[in-house]
Parts: sequence; C-alpha cells; structure tokens
Amino acid sequence: MDLDNIKKTWQETEMKPTIDNEKIQKMISNEGRSAFNSLLRYEKLGIILLIICIPMIFALSLRHTPVIVFYLLSVAMFLVWQVYKFRKLRRINLSEMGITEISSHFYWYRKAILKEFVTGLVWIMFFFILFGYFELPDDPDYLYRHLIILVISVLIGLFVAIIIYKMIYWNNIKKMENSIGEIQDFEKDNK
Repeated sequence: MDLDNIKKTWQETEMKPTIDNEKIQKMISNEGRSAFNSLLRYEKLGIILLIICIPMIFALSLRHTPVIVFYLLSVAMFLVWQVYKFRKLRRINLSEMGITEISSHFYWYRKAILKEFVTGLVWIMFFFILFGYFELPDDPDYLYRHLIILVISVLIGLFVAIIIYKMIYWNNIKKMENSIGEIQDFEKDNK
C-alpha cells in the first residue's frame, strides 16, 4: 500500500529542474569554447598578416601607380575591418553574457564573415583585372601566356580562399552554433 502511495505521489508531482545562468555557461561545451578561441586567434592572425601585406608592395614590384594605390588602400581598409571585427568578437564574454546576447553577437559575426567573403571575392577579381590591365605586356606572344597564368592564378586563389574560409571560419562557426543551439534547446525544455 505504501509503495502504491509513493508511486502515485511521484507521478502527481511535477518536478522541473531549475537552471541558472551559471549552469548555462558551464554547458557551453569545450568544443564551442575552443571554436570561439580559434576564431579569436584567426582574427588576430589576420591582423598580423595584413600588417605584413603592407611592405609586400615592394616585393611585388608593381610599376603602375593606380595598382599600387589600389593595393595600399585595400590593405588599409581590410586592416581597419579586421581590427573592428576582432574587437567586436572579443567583446563576447561567454562566461558572463546570457545565451540570447551571445547568440545575437555571434549572428552578427556570421553575417560579417559571409559579407567579408563575398567582398573578398569581388576584390580579388577587380584587383587582378586592374593588375592585368596595367601589368600585362603589350607583346601578343607574352600577353597570352601571361594572361593564362593570371587566370590560373585567380582560379587557384579563389579555390584556396574557399578552402581557408571553410576550414578557419565556417567549421568553427558551425561548432559555436551547435553549442548555442544545445543551450537554447535546453532552456526551452526547462520553461
């Protein structure tokens, strides 16, 4: 009889686990946290590489002022963007922010990476067109050879850019989204 009463009381009781922000933050898996740290490292590396790109103008031995000016202005704009993106990403504090705030910041970052990728593809095409216009030789024999090399270089550059963005950004962004999604699902289940 007591066992039946205990069983009945247990079934009637609605036990809802409580969860606070501290527990939510602990739920962000190591995979999500390491993905976030990887993104921060890659953004910092991007800043360093862009600074290195400034003196590379001398190694490229470009002869025409419009190409040099376009290159330097592009690197300066990319550097400003990279620093802005790094600072914005660094403001995300996984241990103190709520999951909604983390999610909104991370959504901005994901959109920014997509825009950056598309802008980068357009920039590569425009730079190589400008570069080709000014730097390709006037001699038809050399022109076709250099043009083929230029087109192959652009295609290889685009392929490498896609692989780099996939490995560096999209994989880590996916891990972070999965971690955020797990927490959001858990919060929905506990409401």
